[in-house]
Amino acid sequence: MTMKSNFKSISLAVAGVLSLSSCAITQSVEDNKETVIGCAIGTGLGVLIGNYLGGKKGMVYGGAAGAAIGCTVGYDFQKKREALEQLAKTENLDIQFTSISASKASDEQQSSLLISSPEQTMSKDDQQKYADYQVVGMAATVSSNEVMFASGSAEATAEAKKKFQKLAAIYKDSKQNILITGHTDASGGEALNQELSEARARYVATIFNQAGIPTERLFFQGAGESQPVAANSDDVGKAKNRRVEIIEIDGKPDQLLAYSYKQKTNLSYLSRRSQDKVATVQPTKAVAQTTPSPSTAESASIDMTQSEIVKLLDPVKQQKALVDFGGKKMADASTNFAQLVGVKKESGFALFSKAYASEISSLNCAVEGPRVTGDVKSLSTGESYNRNDYNTADYLPGMNGTVWVSKVNGHYIGLTPVAVIKDSGTAISAPKVNIWKNYKGSSKDAPNYQLTSHVETYYGDKGLLYRVFTSEKDSPVRCMDLVMPIDRSAAAIAGKLYYEKNKAVYEADFEPKLL
Repeated sequence: MTMKSNFKSISLAVAGVLSLSSCAITQSVEDNKETVIGCAIGTGLGVLIGNYLGGKKGMVYGGAAGAAIGCTVGYDFQKKREALEQLAKTENLDIQFTSISASKASDEQQSSLLISSPEQTMSKDDQQKYADYQVVGMAATVSSNEVMFASGSAEATAEAKKKFQKLAAIYKDSKQNILITGHTDASGGEALNQELSEARARYVATIFNQAGIPTERLFFQGAGESQPVAANSDDVGKAKNRRVEIIEIDGKPDQLLAYSYKQKTNLSYLSRRSQDKVATVQPTKAVAQTTPSPSTAESASIDMTQSEIVKLLDPVKQQKALVDFGGKKMADASTNFAQLVGVKKESGFALFSKAYASEISSLNCAVEGPRVTGDVKSLSTGESYNRNDYNTADYLPGMNGTVWVSKVNGHYIGLTPVAVIKDSGTAISAPKVNIWKNYKGSSKDAPNYQLTSHVETYYGDKGLLYRVFTSEKDSPVRCMDLVMPIDRSAAAIAGKLYYEKNKAVYEADFEPKLL
């Protein structure tokens, strides 16, 4: 059979299956987006299998089988979205949707997920890149201008509880795993906000359990203020940030973990935090209000005086550096690391405004400070849900529990273990920061400092921002910003470490290599 006639046969098989299947398209593509995607992918896969097994006749039967699978998944999510949209109208709720897709080659464990909004469009290159992806889940983000939880309380108001019960009723027949994630605005302490958001997420998950969903398929997480979708500078922005996310994904619970990991590493959230920080000091030279190209926005600089920079910093105590890394006094609070990392094309969300690209990209770690995000926890056990069966192929090259080292002003610094998952760019371990003062080359000497750390990562299409905060009260290092390679390179693309001296923050170049 020629390629032309083979393509014609496949086309006819697909058309025939769509007309015969239970999810025949009778409305617009926009109104039936999940079903259309599910049918198209399911049918295409079935046709190829059928052709391999039994020629033309096999294509038709194979297409029918594929459509039955693909349409069912897409149809379920479509009907759920329609029910949620109706609930939003009657209950005065704002519900935003994102579609979650995964490769058909996935083993249904933690895989690379594509998270996209209905408004998002794909280039031809991206369409080819994600050609084998199929819809496996949906995230519904629920917010309201009305108060849903009293201040400091984990229990919803009487009116809000009724709304959550109606939400749960829509999901009661779900056969997928569900993650409830709570988010807060930036009012109050960050640690307290995380704890409160977790308690509220658990409360909502309990309501879903009462609707009939087994505890074994329910998970909860408190993200606190770490993932803002709007500036916290006014009541409107704060209301958008106070939200509950309902994530439903087919497959093992590891897929929920993959979704959570991908959200943690989304550079968009880092930018929002930067914007809030700068707004508190009103920089003398703001980023241009016009909408520049993405490359311009990513490299935008923030012009602030030293006194304004100091306002962003936690109190600086050290008169004499505990370890002098030979750096210079920090003169600029912004970095170009976002430009070096690049922005992943699939990181778009309906929650963010279209003007987002013109906003501030990032401040350095010394002025940002660490963010607090809770673990994904099982409602059945109350314990953190983790995956521990990673193999070497699951990690970024050179970051599978390895050691990265560099010498700075005569002092030797090592980070171990550096372990970052390839699909999501998430660090699954916080490295020890070992420092040998005035290193003479003896591997037998114990480090002068062995510091525990908190690590954050932000994933781009060019590199990975690997951000390390030391946890000790009296630490010779405030933090480190490293742009790590995501190919097989064995040296950091760029990097800075920040430390205290003369009651000011100093910065020194730090670009470690894989040991």
